[in-house]
Amino acid sequence: MSDISSRMKTAWNSRARRDAYFYVETTFWNNDKAAFFALGEARSVTLIDPVLNAHGIAGAGATAIDLGCGVGRFTQALGRRFGTVIGLDVSEDMVTQARSAAHGLPGLSFTATDGMAMPLPDASADFIWSYEVFQHMPSHDVMLSNLREVARTLRPARYALLHFRTAHAYPAALWHIARLMPPPLMRALKQALGKDPLTADASWRGASPVSRTAIQEMCKAAALEIVEFLEDPTHRPGTRIFALLRRK
Repeated sequence: MSDISSRMKTAWNSRARRDAYFYVETTFWNNDKAAFFALGEARSVTLIDPVLNAHGIAGAGATAIDLGCGVGRFTQALGRRFGTVIGLDVSEDMVTQARSAAHGLPGLSFTATDGMAMPLPDASADFIWSYEVFQHMPSHDVMLSNLREVARTLRPARYALLHFRTAHAYPAALWHIARLMPPPLMRALKQALGKDPLTADASWRGASPVSRTAIQEMCKAAALEIVEFLEDPTHRPGTRIFALLRRK
């Protein structure tokens, strides 16, 4: 396992052990698990269903992947739309909690990864979904590695709907300052300021935002074709976007 994979895994396992649900949904988590999973379903209706309906993707014989599944809120929602759904996450602790939350639900499985590759066969997925995951990837190289895996895993003429951060929702200078600080110092500073030290590293902060042009360039390098960009109604306008992709 590479150093970057090990750091991502260690950081996300620490977050999952403290409060997996909070670190998946920092804005709306209120200790109500039923509401947490209901939000995953509601967002699936808004964000996923129009794509599935437009392209005829879902069905009992189709397979979906939830890339960066966390505790499986979208995995469970996808399970109501696909016969087989595989949740992938870099954190073993997230995967363990996802399995527990989905106990008894048919067609769902969860696997821990190294954050760089999907332990799945070539051309095995009809739909790949990822939400609020690429924004945490610590470098553009990690993003590109995941995009190449998306291309490898998709069946011909099938689709991926991936979520990207296109701009910071806070002053960009703060991100640059944090990027330059050694992680131990950043953790100490956050703690001194009453902030969460588990959000001090690159696996939370993520790489710099990517423009539409940068997304197009990375997708081209990964042998993915952009079908269209879709606006994200769940974040501040201009800060996130969805790319609907197809394997070339």
